[in-house]
Amino acid sequence: MATKAVKLPDREQIIRRMWKLANAKAGDAVKLACFPPEEWQGVEKLELDALTEFKRGTNGVVELKFVDRGRLLERLLDTVDHSGEDQVDRFLQAMEGQR
Repeated sequence: MATKAVKLPDREQIIRRMWKLANAKAGDAVKLACFPPEEWQGVEKLELDALTEFKRGTNGVVELKFVDRGRLLERLLDTVDHSGEDQVDRFLQAMEGQR
C-alpha cells in the first residue's frame, strides 16, 4: 500500500495559522471542562485550537493549558518581519528532510 505524500504548508499558510492560534477563543475549552465526559456529544464541533492540554483528575479538578499567545505573537512578528524568513525556510527544509 503506497503512502500519500504530505504537502507541507507554505510560509503564508504558516503565518495565517499562527495568527489564527494567537486569536483563538478559550470559551469552548471552558465548556468542555464544565461538563462530564458522558455529556460531550458534539465535541468535534468545539473550537479547541487554543487548548494544548486538558486534564481531569480523579478528584474532579480540571486543568486546562492554552497556547502561549505572547510567545506566539513574538514569533509571528519575527516571521512577518523579514528577519524571520530564514527561520521559516529552515523549518520547512527540516520538515522536508523528515519525510
